[in-house]
Parts: sequence; C-alpha cells; structure tokens
Amino acid sequence: MANFVLVHGAWHGGWCYRDTARMLRAQGHTVITPTHTGVGERAHQANEAITLETHVRDVVGAIEAEELHDVILCGHSYGGMVITAVADRLPGRVKALVYLDAFLPEHGQSLIQLLDVALPPEVAQVFIGGFRGSAQTDHTGMMAPIPAEVFNIAEANRAWVNRRCVPQALATFEMPVLLSGGGLESVGQRVYVLADGWDPSPFRHFAKQCEGRAGWSVVKLPCSHDVMVDMPRELADVLAGLA
Repeated sequence: MANFVLVHGAWHGGWCYRDTARMLRAQGHTVITPTHTGVGERAHQANEAITLETHVRDVVGAIEAEELHDVILCGHSYGGMVITAVADRLPGRVKALVYLDAFLPEHGQSLIQLLDVALPPEVAQVFIGGFRGSAQTDHTGMMAPIPAEVFNIAEANRAWVNRRCVPQALATFEMPVLLSGGGLESVGQRVYVLADGWDPSPFRHFAKQCEGRAGWSVVKLPCSHDVMVDMPRELADVLAGLA
C-alpha cells in the first residue's frame, strides 16, 4: 500500500480532498491531507506575514511527524509551488510528484511571476491585478478567494467551495520558491494532471511543458480546476495507479 500526501491549493484546506482521500483509504492506502497555516481549520492563524516558506514547512513537518517514506506527493494549483520545495527538502523520501492543475516552478520563481509566463499579457495582468488589488484595498495583506464560478466548478459544489475558502496572505504568492535541486533529482516519477474543462487556464502552459519530457506523463481530465471536488473518483484512480 502507498503513502499519499495530498496538498491543497490557495484559499482551500485539507477539506477539499475529503472524497478522494476516503476512496484511497478504502483501498488500504495511507493518506494525509495537511492544511496550511492560515486557511481551512487553521484560519484563526491567518496573518499577512505567512509566506510560501511557512506552507512548505507545514507539509515537511507533516511528513516527518507521520514518519512517511516512499511518498506520492500531490499538489493542487498553488500546491505545486509547495510540493516542489517539499520534495527538494526531503531527498529520497518522495517517490512520485503529481501536479494537479498546478504551478510548476523553477528555482527563484514566484506564483505571480509564473502567471505572467503562463498567460497572455492582458489576461495575466487581470489576474495579477486581482491578487494585489484585493490585498491592498483593505490594507490587510490578505487576498480574498477567487469565486468557484471563475474556475467552472460544478454548480452543485460551488456553494461548498465558496463557503469554505478563506483569504490567504499575498506574501505566499509573491515569495519565490528556493530550491537546491538535490531532492528533486531523486524523484523517479512525475505526473501532470490537466483540468481540461475551464479557461483561461495558466495550467495548459505547464502541461505542454511536460509532454514528451523524460520521466513525465500527462493526464487530461474533462473537469473544472478543482478536480478533487468535481471528479474525486477519477483523481483517486489516477493516484492509485501510481501505487
């Protein structure tokens, strides 16, 4: 049986993997769904000083506390930033990386920089303006969640997602990922899962980068951005296939 660590994206929490985690556990796998500082059930810890580094340490700490090895590490959206750094910090402990409609950074890149790379300039500026404008308007340093409708999340699930998502520190999107490269080299298997049912998506750019690359496979699902919410069984099947 495999060890799965499922890392959520911005504004979400471990709650969003509820159904996928249940299905994997029913198959006998070990599954943890850590929640980042300041969101989900940890929203009471929210503050503008939280950074990407905070969230990387959250997930590294969860893996170390559970004493997990041969980890299949999955990151959704912003979670791609987090899992890249986590794998870099834990050489030999991560068996596979799964980027679930996620950002795929290189050393020194922030999420906001990647938006500028992955989208046409006029679209990128709308997104980036929304990120910074939201945090600056009320002088809190926190960015309000993007509504579920923008990501084409299924109508039946939108109220749940909008209700559960909370503001996140702008600093988490502005801080660059810092990598040594050592730990990433030890990861033998990498999968990019593209949610092919919404636009304008920056993640098509990253999926295209992965196509044909040694050690990578690309899976496309006809889904909204929140694959684990709208297609939990299909996601569980993709993940279980790596076990």
